[in-house]
Amino acid sequence: MAFVLKKEELPHFSKHIISKEYGLFAPVRKEARSIFKRIDENQVGEVSLDYIRTIMPPLKSLLIPPKETLLKIKDGKIEEMLPGPENKTAILGVHPCDVNAMNLLERVYMDRPKDPYFEARRKNLIIIALNCSSADEKCFCTSFGTGPSLEEGFDLILTDLGDRFLVEVGSRKGSELIGDFYMPKASSTDLMEKDETIRRVKGMIRRHVNTAGLQRIMTGALYNPIWNELADRCTGCGACNMVCPTCFCFNVIDEPELDSGSVLRSRTWDGCLLWEYAEVALGGNFRKDLSARIRQFVNHKMNYWLNQYGALGCVGCGRCIEQCPAKIDITSIVARLRGELL
Repeated sequence: MAFVLKKEELPHFSKHIISKEYGLFAPVRKEARSIFKRIDENQVGEVSLDYIRTIMPPLKSLLIPPKETLLKIKDGKIEEMLPGPENKTAILGVHPCDVNAMNLLERVYMDRPKDPYFEARRKNLIIIALNCSSADEKCFCTSFGTGPSLEEGFDLILTDLGDRFLVEVGSRKGSELIGDFYMPKASSTDLMEKDETIRRVKGMIRRHVNTAGLQRIMTGALYNPIWNELADRCTGCGACNMVCPTCFCFNVIDEPELDSGSVLRSRTWDGCLLWEYAEVALGGNFRKDLSARIRQFVNHKMNYWLNQYGALGCVGCGRCIEQCPAKIDITSIVARLRGELL
């Protein structure tokens, strides 16, 4: 099923979602950037779907918060802090690369044993995706088939057709959400315009990763001097880990509350580029050299994920390239290892 939503109706549509008792997250402009934030009824006019990428991955941030309390221990009793069914969330305007990244995270967190915190949030989440209407020089999603359009994994998906959005239904939840919100049915012309938009955006994406035989090439390059060369440039800040929508590592911290006698167990994002990540008892560190940490990050995305989860761990969003202060480019690394770039 496909419908048409006039752009001037977007604030009303946003209010409709909120009226269904969903916490709505959507992109808004903040200075020169776009960020996803929670929107209330008085802020629906701020929603702006005209963006290429946000700094932080919105779905990862919702499903695996940067810091969350897992449980509370007091008097020998354990209380899990699981999100309840009343915590319904809708995300509006999320791009295909981020939806595909979420699909990869599901392989990590929904495999045995399932992560109950991720599972609860995912069950309570409705995804209103947005096919890309533009791209820049850092996008390379076409290398992995993760953009600029999406065929599954959404409840609703929008495509910008200029003065209106094409709205396509991808699930029963999506159909129920718009069931009492009037939108005219889409015409064959609307669908053809969508196809033309996708073709146009694909033509804008010039950065690519050649994935043919990539695992064999990466495995054969574990001792390539490129890793030492990159270590001379890398600051070890971990920005690539934090902005990557498929990085899933976390640290667990127990924090005692002296006044109450209880202990809170929390988890926070962690990343393999950080010195502390591989630090063990008595100060030992099995990935002390920065070159080893860079090698781990690149190989996990372009090599190890295949054995672990049956897919490469990169979706081509371009965030790691954009946010790296040392201007390290993962696509150039792969091209050099393939002998395609000197």
